[in-house]
Amino acid sequence: MKIAVQTSLLPGGDLHAKFAAAAVAGYDGVEIPTNPEFDILAHEAEILAASAASGIPVAAICTAGIHDPVVADREERTRRIRALQELVACADRLGATGVVSVPVRPAEHAKIDPALLADLAVETYREAAEGLAPGTARIFLEPLNRFETRYLLRVGQGVDLANAVGHPRCVVLADTFHMNIEEASWSAPILEAGELLGHVHIADNNRFEPGGGMIDFRPFFAALQEIGYDSYISLECFHPSGSGLSGPAAETLKRSASYLRDVWAAAAG
Repeated sequence: MKIAVQTSLLPGGDLHAKFAAAAVAGYDGVEIPTNPEFDILAHEAEILAASAASGIPVAAICTAGIHDPVVADREERTRRIRALQELVACADRLGATGVVSVPVRPAEHAKIDPALLADLAVETYREAAEGLAPGTARIFLEPLNRFETRYLLRVGQGVDLANAVGHPRCVVLADTFHMNIEEASWSAPILEAGELLGHVHIADNNRFEPGGGMIDFRPFFAALQEIGYDSYISLECFHPSGSGLSGPAAETLKRSASYLRDVWAAAAG
């Protein structure tokens, strides 16, 4: 089991402090969101130095809405495809497994003919995947929930999109917060995804850290074990209170990491 945590949840005033905090709390990797406040391409050297000093690798890069590539305007879509390809190249340079990508959110979705959306998503991600620089980092297609998107709500829909794209570096992500809203089973979508499952985001039902809510993660973990999933399970937590954690970061993150390892062991029987 490899557990990662996003930098936004970690205590510390800079990346060196955050990576060090992840190591102390018992995490195996750090996932880095890139957004208008933090352009990861401008911080590669700092990230590599923090990773080397702490011994904690970069697990993945997580994008924001400004990066969603399925947009109506062809010129803007091309720009976003190129940006996604550069982020995947950045992931390779950082030793990360890939880049989390949401296809489209409501504001852009409303501009696209619904009859054309599915084909446009396939075309967009196929172009992105086929134009990737040589490397191993992948694109992780992330389904959201009905309150955050109108397209790609369930893991199985992500599997369908990945299969339609038909490229080994375009796979699907499972996020337990979104699954808790949209899925009817913890295990069936994971078993269906199989080797196409490339990354996992985890949060409890209230979007606090795992163990801060009421989800029983054992069926989910048992399914991951059944398909032989061996990549990162990464904490991505948000809350209306302004923090994704139910308590002080250092102690809460350490407690959550321990909790996850205990539940993983319990799921294995």
